[in-house]
Amino acid sequence: MTGRERRSILMGQISLYGTAFTLLHFFLDFGQGMYQSAIFDLIISLSIFICYILNRLKYTRIAKFSGLIVLNSVLLIYASVVPKEIGVYLFYFPLMAVSFALFGDDEKKFRYPFVILPFTLLIVLFVTDFNVLGDYKFDTPPGTKMFFLINIISSGFIMIMAISFMQNLNKAAERELQQLADEVNQKNKELEKTNQELDRFLYSTSHDLQSPLSSIKGLINVARYDTTDARTHVYFDKMTERVNSLESFIKDIIDYSKNDRTHVAIELTDIDLLLEEVTENLKYINGAESINIKKDVQLQKPVPLDKARISVVLSNLMANAIKYHDPSKSNQWISVEVSNSNHSLKIRVSDNGSGISEEHQSRIFDMFYRATLKSTGSGLGLYIVKEAVEKMNGEISVYSKPGEGSSFLVSLPLS
Repeated sequence: MTGRERRSILMGQISLYGTAFTLLHFFLDFGQGMYQSAIFDLIISLSIFICYILNRLKYTRIAKFSGLIVLNSVLLIYASVVPKEIGVYLFYFPLMAVSFALFGDDEKKFRYPFVILPFTLLIVLFVTDFNVLGDYKFDTPPGTKMFFLINIISSGFIMIMAISFMQNLNKAAERELQQLADEVNQKNKELEKTNQELDRFLYSTSHDLQSPLSSIKGLINVARYDTTDARTHVYFDKMTERVNSLESFIKDIIDYSKNDRTHVAIELTDIDLLLEEVTENLKYINGAESINIKKDVQLQKPVPLDKARISVVLSNLMANAIKYHDPSKSNQWISVEVSNSNHSLKIRVSDNGSGISEEHQSRIFDMFYRATLKSTGSGLGLYIVKEAVEKMNGEISVYSKPGEGSSFLVSLPLS
């Protein structure tokens, strides 16, 4: 049950009680010949009952607004014309509590004005010495103490109803929060278990797949020496290409898993030496032999970085530049510039390859997105780069023109 539904029930309960209570006053006043007070009691009773009907018809907000306004106004008049010893003004206290209880957090803008209204009218009564309407007064009824006792009991009961409702609402909210917390804890445990199983699966799968792939490549190379048929060698080349593609995909999956599940590990990193290692690992990519790789590292000493992630970033950016080189150009190059500026490491990887169309540039960092049908990669490379850079609290941007080349700028804060 929602808080709004509970407040609607509270509105109905208070309306019924208010109707019954004012009818009791009507019969008491009428029985003692106090016809003016009896008429007033009847008007209040009918007003409260109308609010009950409106609430039953699901016009809850209208019922609350009209009921509270009428009750505040009628109480002001009633308290002005009857002796204050009767204690009609006492009902302003439960009205404050009821106003607070009837409006939820989604209706705060209404809650506080209706809480302030009875408080203000109560002050008005005392400031004017209960003479809001001048000297006009009802006759003093017999049994004033009895009426005062009835009023104080009724106002206290209504206030207890409102306070009890708010306590129950808080308890219900606490139970729901506890239930949600328990569900979240259970989901977290299931998620941790799933992550552990996934880690084991990735580790096992990567090693189980890499070993047979290496064997296949070895067998292909052995088979090359058993035949001189040119067509057979073409088949061997295509088989090797597919195996290399599968190995690259497995590597991307492992890199993604490591980046997602391992914390940033800062260590002093020699960027110049790291670049040499990355370049050496990339020289076997098809087309790498015809590309001039230029390196400009403007660092005097090692810098504190996550070496593993920087290696992944450089490797993927340079591998992409090699894959999408432009063989029609006589001078093909890749430039890697590294500098330290304002406690931030800047890495720019540029090339004069085929470039990226503007329509694709906003999506090249999406998972599995390929900007061209000629792509043979997994579509994970640039996504992993962006994830790794963001894991190190850095930023990456790209500038590219089709036919002219691309430039990726990575900016990383230095610890």
